[in-house]
Amino acid sequence: MASSSLISPQKTVNEIKTSQKIVSYLTILVGYFFYCYNFVIIDYVRPYLVATYPEISLSDTAQFYTWQSAGTLIGALSCASIAKILGNKSTLIASTALNGGATMINLMFSQSIPWLIMRFIVGLALGGYFTIAVSMIITLFAAEVRGKLIAFASSMFSVALVVIGTYAAFISRVEAPWQGLMWLGGLPPLVTAAVMIFILPKDKPVSVSPDKAATPPTEQGSWGAMFQGSTLRLTILCLLLAGLNFYCYQFFNGFVTTYLKEVRQFDGATIGLIFSISAIGSLLGAWVWGAIADQYGRKVNAFGFILAGLMASVFFIAPNNVMISGINLLAILGLIYNFCLSSSAIFGGYFSELFPPHLRNFGASLFHGGRAIGMWAPIVLIFIKDRTDLTTAMWGSPLILILAGLLWLLLPETLENGIFYTPKK
Repeated sequence: MASSSLISPQKTVNEIKTSQKIVSYLTILVGYFFYCYNFVIIDYVRPYLVATYPEISLSDTAQFYTWQSAGTLIGALSCASIAKILGNKSTLIASTALNGGATMINLMFSQSIPWLIMRFIVGLALGGYFTIAVSMIITLFAAEVRGKLIAFASSMFSVALVVIGTYAAFISRVEAPWQGLMWLGGLPPLVTAAVMIFILPKDKPVSVSPDKAATPPTEQGSWGAMFQGSTLRLTILCLLLAGLNFYCYQFFNGFVTTYLKEVRQFDGATIGLIFSISAIGSLLGAWVWGAIADQYGRKVNAFGFILAGLMASVFFIAPNNVMISGINLLAILGLIYNFCLSSSAIFGGYFSELFPPHLRNFGASLFHGGRAIGMWAPIVLIFIKDRTDLTTAMWGSPLILILAGLLWLLLPETLENGIFYTPKK
């Protein structure tokens, strides 16, 4: 249906008006917000689930996240192949609708098994959305602005956390049911999916990226191609880098509140203050590192990982009671750490750029493909903690970050005017 698209199938990406690209990006961004929202909402509603449904225990809710992560991994890897058949537009719309629909269906059940199944399905939608959204942004926009656009989309995780906290406080104040948090993650994505039908451009036949030559319609991407020839090394490095990213995040961010409570002996108010101030670094960092990547190249962001490793090390040895302008030193160090860690906000786009146009969906999916490695991080940390202590285990974070930064420097630079760019011979 030609009227459902901003451009005709015959148009190339270079012919799309800037205003049309912006409208498409904003529509994708709305869907990206709910991708982020539904990724983290299960953590927030966990105590409400246990209190409301006698058949759901705290250990059950832990499995919800595990199965959601497994679904995300499968969704990310499989949607690249599905999009090859259905097209990016149809796959993105389906992922958005599934994200919202499965979240709403959750509320129909009060047993753990149905919730587990629906969180797995939500995970499939989340992995699929990320892969296709990043690929579409790469296709629509030139290399000089992609870093900022993808990093801004990644910052929606921080925005989602703010929205969840604000809305949760509101419904608590007006004594509304907690299920409203789930409805917010369910109904709007369905509306967004409907809007996408009329906003997003068609992508059949194969579109032309603004900075690449057209891909012949007969050349089809596949996972087999990702593990052949020169792409094999890139695929392995991307998977390792994404996996290490998840590892270092879990080794520090995943247990920092426990560390502050059990090791540093802070009260809840102080922990909340340190946590909230530190979170600001993630939001600001995504924007700044996106701009840096567009100005100086994607590989420059590798130094963000190295700096984050140094900040994590300082965090562990800093004293409890040092205040700077009324703010605890640990909060400032946490802010700088999260700011530096946000250099990874460009991963999805960068991984996609590393591969030719017909493999870009597969390249973008490698970010969540790294979960096959990173999903074991909490288990590894607990294993180390049980044999030493929590602080010793968490010291793995700075070591992993520095290793990941050095690994990143082994990947090619994709921005032609980047500092580390080397022309192909």
